[in-house]
Amino acid sequence: MKIKWLAIALLTVLILMALLFPSFIFPQPPLAELTEAREKLSEAEKSQASEYAPDLYKKATILYDSAMVAWAKENDRFFFMKDFLITKQLASKASETAILAKSTAQNMSKKIWSNYSKRLDLIDDQFERFDLKYKNIPLSESSVKRLAQSRMLYHEVSVAFESGNAALLKENLSKLEKDMAQLIGQAEATMTEFFKDYPQWKKWVSAGIEKSRKANETVFVIDKMERLCYVYAKGKLTHTFNMELGANWMGDKMLSGDKTTPEGVYKVVKKKGNGQTKYYKALLLNYPNADDQKRFKENKAKGIIPKNATIGNLIEIHGDGGKGLDWTDGCVALNNNDMDKLFGLASENTQVIIVGSLKPLPTK
Repeated sequence: MKIKWLAIALLTVLILMALLFPSFIFPQPPLAELTEAREKLSEAEKSQASEYAPDLYKKATILYDSAMVAWAKENDRFFFMKDFLITKQLASKASETAILAKSTAQNMSKKIWSNYSKRLDLIDDQFERFDLKYKNIPLSESSVKRLAQSRMLYHEVSVAFESGNAALLKENLSKLEKDMAQLIGQAEATMTEFFKDYPQWKKWVSAGIEKSRKANETVFVIDKMERLCYVYAKGKLTHTFNMELGANWMGDKMLSGDKTTPEGVYKVVKKKGNGQTKYYKALLLNYPNADDQKRFKENKAKGIIPKNATIGNLIEIHGDGGKGLDWTDGCVALNNNDMDKLFGLASENTQVIIVGSLKPLPTK
């Protein structure tokens, strides 16, 4: 009888406690904490935390998954034995970690996109400097192709930057930087090789201008890099004409057919008026001179040029220029109006100095 009354009393106490303290008898899962953790994880993912803060995002995900496992485990227990404390703690920790992952990802994203912006600005500057510094350099076919492809790729990555396409930027920006570095490296090597004769060019021009001053003579100075023909009379610059060169103008002429305008100290050996040349008017130069012939024989002996090569001739300053590109077989071309003026200033034996550049190799 006592046992029966004790059971009734215990049941009564439990009912009263359930009424007065329901959470004690029926522990409630931390739904608010779990919901918040899930929301914070979603916010972190939208901030690309999986990419920009992967360790923190992974940790937050593991904490949330662990909270869900703990919740499921407690749900399998008898109602008055359930304890959601660990679930709540894990969920709260998952929220805190997800918030940190989001903040870290946002800061990292800003740094990365700022870096992308700086890299794109640098590439833009490289294109600008390349066009300015190397605009006149005859590029190889492969370099021309690479330059065109690089311009197209630059446009693509610029659009990707504006649209926030990080994947395309990450994939192609490094390739673009590598290609530009190769193009600039090749151009710089070409320029360095070209300008190795600058000290000699400088001597030729100085001597020619001094001769013009002392002997009261007219001297023509041709600057291949700037595409300019200068006329000196009595040591003073009197005229400047634009001109065009051989299609493969860079460097000294090596052999017949290389389409390179020679470098050296020459003289006019014949004036060809209208009807005597297919290029309006022309001043025939004494190419090859003694220096050209000596170098040609040495290059043959060294195997630099083929044994059956010929040295070439008929290098002229002639008209029919003004095409806006280098097109001759090695001659210097002026438009016909300028050719009329130059023709009138020239005579047989007028000295013509052809150099790669009047200015030293640019350092920037």
